[in-house]
Amino acid sequence: MKMNTINPDGEKTILLIHPMLSSGESMKNLICEQVKGNHRYLVPDLSGHGSAAGQTYRHAKEEADEIYEYLADHHINTIDLTIAASLGGVVVFHLLEHKDIRFTKILLEGTSFHTSSPFVEFAYRKAFLSKHKKALKDKNLAIEKMSRLYGKEAGKIMADVFVNINEESIVNIVHDCTHVHLPSLTEAESANIIFTYGSKDFDLKRAKKMIPKIYPKAKLLIWPNYNHCEKMTADRAGFCKTVTDVLERGAEI
Repeated sequence: MKMNTINPDGEKTILLIHPMLSSGESMKNLICEQVKGNHRYLVPDLSGHGSAAGQTYRHAKEEADEIYEYLADHHINTIDLTIAASLGGVVVFHLLEHKDIRFTKILLEGTSFHTSSPFVEFAYRKAFLSKHKKALKDKNLAIEKMSRLYGKEAGKIMADVFVNINEESIVNIVHDCTHVHLPSLTEAESANIIFTYGSKDFDLKRAKKMIPKIYPKAKLLIWPNYNHCEKMTADRAGFCKTVTDVLERGAEI
């Protein structure tokens, strides 16, 4: 993990954690320039991504521990808003075990609730490794496919990450997203979380079953007609309006 800091003297601290095959730079472009206010942004590149492309991703807990160490080393004990997508949400679940950090408001987009799904893991691993081999053979085709789903800007970044990431990282990421650690939270802690999903997101069905049981005070927000993490890139303005609303009004949006 490598941490990037934007506007270090900002009043509120916002932590942005990207999804698989994205980067801190992508999150910066999607959110930092769109959200109003004088904020300090902490934007990590998870191992195998962005400026940490040379590192092998091993486990979400390891990524979370490195983020926690950064916060502790810089005497940061309050995060005013945490925004994380997909894999980033899995990392946040581990961060929430550190009770000496106050996470005031949390928005998690497309986060998996597969806590023990070996068959899903097998299918995802097979699919991602197959696509990875194809991307290595034809990067332009990978860019084209990613761009159709996430737009040209995000598509190119994701294709670049996909080509450069190693197979061990892919296998470990797939494992983490199909064996998710769900932290024990108080009702007050879970009330600060908003889970968001596109209505076509493959993770939505399970999330709708799990969230009311495990985090009954959390809010669930569904984006009509969007796929997994698509809202962030296809409707940047709309997503960032929600981010601004969360900053101003909290989880009651």
